[in-house]
Amino acid sequence: MIQLQNLTIETRHPIVRNIHYTFQSGKIYGIVSENGSGKTTLFRTMVHLIDPKEGKILFDGKPVESCLKDVFYYEDVEWLDGNLKGEDYIAFVKKMWDSKADIKPVIQALNMEEYIRIPIKKYSLGMKQKLIIGMYLISDATNLIMDEITNGLDDQNRKRFFEILKEWKKRNKTILLSSHYKDEISEFCDIVLQIRDKKLKEVNV
Repeated sequence: MIQLQNLTIETRHPIVRNIHYTFQSGKIYGIVSENGSGKTTLFRTMVHLIDPKEGKILFDGKPVESCLKDVFYYEDVEWLDGNLKGEDYIAFVKKMWDSKADIKPVIQALNMEEYIRIPIKKYSLGMKQKLIIGMYLISDATNLIMDEITNGLDDQNRKRFFEILKEWKKRNKTILLSSHYKDEISEFCDIVLQIRDKKLKEVNV
């Protein structure tokens, strides 16, 4: 469960003001808005990469600093070091998140066997996105925050990704998923929200 309490975020201009919202465990939330609306800024603030102007963000009642291993957020493929291998990232996340998940089934589930041991600079965008999904899988974190994670996936891999989301939901995880396109994710989400008028508002799916 993720709670936003009286949250105000400002960068060069206000993003949200005085919002209260609870993301419940065992549900998938989609956040859809145009570029520049503040989706990524909201996610960065939730994991304390950016300080809010006011308010609190709590993960199962605790600030993110005291429960880092219960939260996983990896913003973008641009964060990946092209000189490292995919297996380096998978092994690192498993160790740092004290995960009991097995690496081999994760690699197999995403069909990464052929390239997991080569440098990331040789990966296509879709391969990088699957690696990031693999990092979420291996973390086994309770709260998963995913920003435009389907970008670059073909239809087959997008379908597989949403099958994985359903499995995560059954394990009582709290899942946040952002996209520019409501139609792309709405059928897989329990609740869809937009950042509108400096508020986080639920919309019909």
